[in-house]
Amino acid sequence: MGDTPEMTGPTRPGATEPSGTTGSAAAGTPGTTGPGAPAPPEPPDAPAWTALDLPGTAAGLGRARRHASYCVNAGLALLAAALTVVVASASASAEELAAVLGPWCFSLGAGALGLGLWLRGRVRRMRRVLGSRPWTAHASVAVQRGGGSAAVVLAVGPDGDELLVLTPLTVQWRYHLLTDTAGVLWWCGDPRTGGVLAPPGGEELIRARPLGTRRARRTLDLPQVRALSHRPPPRPPRPAAAGPGPAADRPASPWLTVPPEKPARRRRRRPGLTWLALLVAGLAGVVLATVWAEQSESDPQIDLTVLSERSDGRCVVRWDDPFDHQRRTGPYQCDPDRDPLLDDWETGFVVSYGPWKGDLYNAELEGTSAFTVMDTVGVGGLLCALVGLVGGAVHLIRRGRRAAVGPLPAPSYAGVDPPSGRPWAPDGSAAPPLTYAVCAAAATRQAALRGPGAPPDRPGAGMRTGPWWRVPVLLEATGLTRVLYPLAYLVGIGTLTLVRPGTVSGPLQVFAVVFGAFGLYSLLRILRGGVPLARQLTRQADGPVAGTPRYVLLEEPSGTGPAPVLLLFAADADDSAPPRALLRLLAPGPRKRPWAGLPAPVGTAELRGRREEPFLAVPWIDGRPHWPADAYEELDLADPETARYLEELVPARL
Repeated sequence: MGDTPEMTGPTRPGATEPSGTTGSAAAGTPGTTGPGAPAPPEPPDAPAWTALDLPGTAAGLGRARRHASYCVNAGLALLAAALTVVVASASASAEELAAVLGPWCFSLGAGALGLGLWLRGRVRRMRRVLGSRPWTAHASVAVQRGGGSAAVVLAVGPDGDELLVLTPLTVQWRYHLLTDTAGVLWWCGDPRTGGVLAPPGGEELIRARPLGTRRARRTLDLPQVRALSHRPPPRPPRPAAAGPGPAADRPASPWLTVPPEKPARRRRRRPGLTWLALLVAGLAGVVLATVWAEQSESDPQIDLTVLSERSDGRCVVRWDDPFDHQRRTGPYQCDPDRDPLLDDWETGFVVSYGPWKGDLYNAELEGTSAFTVMDTVGVGGLLCALVGLVGGAVHLIRRGRRAAVGPLPAPSYAGVDPPSGRPWAPDGSAAPPLTYAVCAAAATRQAALRGPGAPPDRPGAGMRTGPWWRVPVLLEATGLTRVLYPLAYLVGIGTLTLVRPGTVSGPLQVFAVVFGAFGLYSLLRILRGGVPLARQLTRQADGPVAGTPRYVLLEEPSGTGPAPVLLLFAADADDSAPPRALLRLLAPGPRKRPWAGLPAPVGTAELRGRREEPFLAVPWIDGRPHWPADAYEELDLADPETARYLEELVPARL
């Protein structure tokens, strides 16, 4: 509301259509050595163009590669800093500073280096997929699967009669790329092994993989997905025309610069071999450590002659090696508290196994690295074996569940026929005009797809008026409830620090300050934008009646599911009347049932509010207010953009 994205209308469909004219990236003859030179031969199954032929896609892949390089370089720099700190720790003056900075530099450097290498591998996989397949456009919807994960459902198949459920492999703050697309996403990949998702234009790339059959079927049962198969197919992507630019500089055949996509069967087996290798290596480490531990029980104990000794127990001793029977001299850690009568005598043990055979150590296992290596190999091997065992089991379970993974048939609903047309004509001819009868028929079918409304005992929690904070729809739209979490965290950490000093570490205090500052900034924006707008809406809901038009309740495609839209007609409109205005609404129901509380698909609305700029009209239908997400918008049917938006708003011609 106000500055919050919930109170703004979604982007009109088609606003992000890729530029360029229809054609093939290989329409010219790039890569030839002169006029009339023959083009290089293409593989028989080569596509006419690939996703990398679009300059935006190539630029997006370059950005991802640079981000991976930044992580690798930062990791190497931090590891070099950690090495410098370790070298500087030899000085007594820098010992305390090294003890603090050394672990932090090493941990952050190792993490950044590992992240950068992983990102490089993902970029290579995306490059392989994008260089061997073209982009395809699909109607889509993104749904939450938990606190930090999401799923994307694509309508695939020739008529959108199959649904593909994917998991986006990206961070949560990039989820808006999947939702702010007017319900259209581009896809490049194999439905059974995964691929790349992108908003229209192909500039922001997101790696995705298919969900298992069981989870995919559970996702298809969500209400946001019910109407996906009844959406019209979007306009297909078009490659840029050959000319001076990144796409024209590439050779005609993508196989000359981009390796073809590897067979899916080999890629599916590779994780299993990795887990098996970890299990075998871990078991080998455990067995080797066990053998060394058994051999250490038979280490011979010998007498030592103390030649010199310091006050801290470090001394130089002489002994006879029990293996090669030679007399040796070396350092040793003596017991400084032994009897003074035995100041020239000590006893110790000699390692009898491995590369440390002949090393001298005392009863505290000091003097040799054999036991440190033994413990490291044993514990590390046990962890590797455990990781390999658990990972292999999970891989086998997932492999069994994904045996039939891929596009699933779209569920059918009783009394609902599939759409009989598309909002755009492939031959460029104009679609038939929209009338009240056409819009009412589409609204009735969309209402049937939504299913039953709110339960009788709960007519909709957001349908009452009063103070804005008592209206759940307005309170959620302002975003005030989400801001309270960082502020509560700041107050809790601050209270604990004041009541019990020393119980909260420094990093947690710094994180609380940063988190709280972000919460205060968000609260300031809400108080300056969202809250005044919510107050204005509650005042408008009790204002005078500004008109009583006929309405048609439609669903505007969006990335998170259908958004309710009132298409308004004249009060005396007949079946052939065109629409006059548009009013977007906030979904009145909860997240799992956003349609709960919506009015009937057709009827008469009572617009209340004072006519001012912008005109925030609050429609009253059947004695209840329905809160707008945007201002009242007059429609100019002569505007090509408005006409196209209305054509895509009504998904079928009945």
